[in-house]
Amino acid sequence: MAVFRIEKNKNYTTMSNYHLRDRRLSLKAKGLLSLILSLPDGWDYSVRGLASICKESPDGIATPLKELEKFGYLFREQTRCSNGRLGKVEYVIYEQPQDNLPQQELPCPEKPYTVKPDTVKPDTVIPLTERPCTETPAQINKEEINTEKETTDKNNYQSNQSRKQADADKMMMERNLFKNQIKKNISYEVLAEESPAAAEEVDELVELMSDAVCVNEPFVRVGGSEIPTEVVRERFLRLNSEHILYVIGCMKVSSGKIHNIHQYLLTALYNAPVTMNHYYTAEVNHDLRGG
Repeated sequence: MAVFRIEKNKNYTTMSNYHLRDRRLSLKAKGLLSLILSLPDGWDYSVRGLASICKESPDGIATPLKELEKFGYLFREQTRCSNGRLGKVEYVIYEQPQDNLPQQELPCPEKPYTVKPDTVKPDTVIPLTERPCTETPAQINKEEINTEKETTDKNNYQSNQSRKQADADKMMMERNLFKNQIKKNISYEVLAEESPAAAEEVDELVELMSDAVCVNEPFVRVGGSEIPTEVVRERFLRLNSEHILYVIGCMKVSSGKIHNIHQYLLTALYNAPVTMNHYYTAEVNHDLRGG
């Protein structure tokens, strides 16, 4: 079988074959490490930076990076600014795995809430036995009737409380599932890693959207209008990381006083998919005319 070779006299990378022969690594991890080793030494490594020169999404880059970190080819360290706040993430890349790298605890998605089965035992009522009366006619025993009524009321109360608790557990489980899905859609881990200063703002927006998609009403009030809950849920589940950064950016440039911040953010999130591109286009046109 013929083998065709290409003359390599410029624009090529020299690297160790160690990682290419490492059977512990997936093909994606080997390819990503090869790409990283081909980049200049002073290149600013980040999940979004690597995604910008690849066909993969930020989530697709984060997975092989964790794999390289697990097997000692990569070490990531969170730096701190002079004011004590979290800074950028520094990357150290190795051509061969290092055995004694400190293990960093990476963020992981929340586990879904599980509902424990109700194990309350039903109350048992001892049947009443009456002795036959031979002297006086039978009379109604008001004390026994009151006792039976109290027992029935108690059983009904416990049943209602159990039902309410089960409904509350179900709602909490549903909210956690939606919250995890929203975090996945907006690449929450990547946002938190790339923009530590905006992490609290991102958390607030996630909680706001989670409440809106789980509201137990047919309509949600957004921007002064009553919008069907299903429409709001579908819109919020379409949001990605770019929409979140867009809403945070709009908040920073807003100069007017906001009287109802809850409604302002809810409306901004709801309108983000249909206003973001127009907003950036208008900004570019403004800059061009100003130039």
